[in-house]
Formats: sequence, C-alpha cells, structure tokens
Amino acid sequence: MADTVLVTGGAGFIGAPLARRLADRGDRVVTFDREPARHADIPHIVGDITSRAEVRELIERVSPAAIVHTAAVVGVAASVGAGLMPTVQVNIAGSVNLFEAALEHGGVRRILDLSSEEYYGDFAEEPLGEDAPAAPISPYGISKFAVERLGRYYAEVRGLPYVAVRLSWVFGPDFPRARLPETWLQDAAEGRTSALARGGDQRIDFTYLADVVEGILAVLDAPALEHRAYNLASGTGTSMRELAEAIRRIAPEWDVELGDGGLELAPGVRAARKGAYDISRIRALGYAPSYGLEDALRDRLAGIREERTDA
Repeated sequence: MADTVLVTGGAGFIGAPLARRLADRGDRVVTFDREPARHADIPHIVGDITSRAEVRELIERVSPAAIVHTAAVVGVAASVGAGLMPTVQVNIAGSVNLFEAALEHGGVRRILDLSSEEYYGDFAEEPLGEDAPAAPISPYGISKFAVERLGRYYAEVRGLPYVAVRLSWVFGPDFPRARLPETWLQDAAEGRTSALARGGDQRIDFTYLADVVEGILAVLDAPALEHRAYNLASGTGTSMRELAEAIRRIAPEWDVELGDGGLELAPGVRAARKGAYDISRIRALGYAPSYGLEDALRDRLAGIREERTDA
C-alpha cells in the first residue's frame, strides 16, 4: 500500500487544491478539517486540531508518512478580529498537538508546516531571504513565529522531521476573505470601480495558488532538505499601484481610486512593510513559478467571470 499524506485544514483554500493535486498524481491522501469534505473521492475526517485526543486518534488512524499542516486561523485581520486566544489555541496549541501525536506514533518522514511572510514583520531588505530576523508585529505573525520556533525545538531536540514553508499573499479560486487582488478582480468582473483610501505604496510578493501547490510538492518530495524553512512566492515585489496597472491592462474598463502610503489590514492595524522574497532555496529543489503576475490575474479574472456565468 502507498504511503499516506495527511493534509490538515484539507477543506481550506490551500489544503483542498493541494489534496486534489496529490490524489491526481497517485498519492494516498486523507484530509482533516472541522469543515466538511471538499472532495467526495478523498477520505476526509472531521475534527478539531485543538483537541489533543482527536489529533492523537487521527494520527493513529491514518498512520501518515507525511503531513502537510495547513490548519490555522489565517491572516492578520482574522487574528485581530478573532482575538488572541483563538489564534493561540488553533495555531500554536493545535500545532503542538500535531507534533506530539506524530512523535508518539512514529513513522512520519516529514511534517511540512505552512508559515507566512508575517513571520518577518517589516522587511529589512528586498529580496528577503530566510535568514532575515523574525520580528512579527501582529498576533498572526507572532503565532507563526512561535510555531516555527516550537517546530525547530521538536526537530533539534526530539527528532521531529519539521520544515516550514513561508507563503506570501496567495490568491486564487475560492479565496475565503476580502483581500487584494481578489476584491479588485471581483469588482472588475462586475464593472465596478474599486476604492482604497490608503495603500498605493504597499509592496507585496503576490503568489498564485497553482504555484503554491507546486512549491509545496517540491518541498514535500525532496529526498533531503538542507534547511528548516523555505520561502515560497513569486520572487517579485509589486506595489498596489503596480497591481492596479496590471489589472487595468487585462480589464481596461476597470478603475480604482487609490491613495498613497502603506496599507491598513483592518481599522488601526497597519500592514508590515513587505516586498519580494528571495526564493533561491526553493528553486534549488526544482520549484519555479509558472505564472507571472499579469498571467495569474488574467487567469483568475477569467475564472471569476466563468463562475458568474455558471451561477
């Protein structure tokens, strides 16, 4: 029987397409989430990552050879809105439950944990490499930093095969909340003018979902890993003003009222200063982005228009 890959958060924005890709290439996959299954043909277990007993039972039942850990309270605004305690319970305590259960059961060859550019806080330079200091400024970023440090402890002291993959502003089908570029693309599809009072100077390394899935597979499949963390993004920084220009090129009828300065992710919650990732580490594993930003925007806009036609 083939080894099993367990995807926590497997009904989510990244977990579900990752599970689909794994199954389509022939892997045996099991998903775990508090939400119902997204794929009828992939075994799915409904459960709570914050329950130590449920996670222990999950690992005993599935006996995975590899785990991709995507379950989390995701995003700066969500971590502020949910309050610190739910973020700590899900992101930090839930991860510890998974690490402990994996060690108790044994047989796991790799645990790949999805982390974030929020780990770094304000970028000190561009492109930013994985050895840059961690200085998170939000509850979400702090939780991701804490999980990575705990993962390193479990790896170095207790032998857990832990690796972190740090993502940066992923967008694509089924994105679950209001964030750029999805909101602007939705407006473009509807013929609406967008508005953003502040944020034109904010720089982001936007990453298309399809590329993220392939990057995760590159880390998951690597025979050996030299590092404990890998940046996964496009390797290109784009300002919100440049993003607007790119969308105008593919949707000339769309426009945006866009102010200068940095971005606010929620009232009174500023975005960290960001920009391009250095992705040379993950490139060495065979990953290369397939989508330039404009191609990704065009593909996503076509998808939104098709979704509206089908509705």
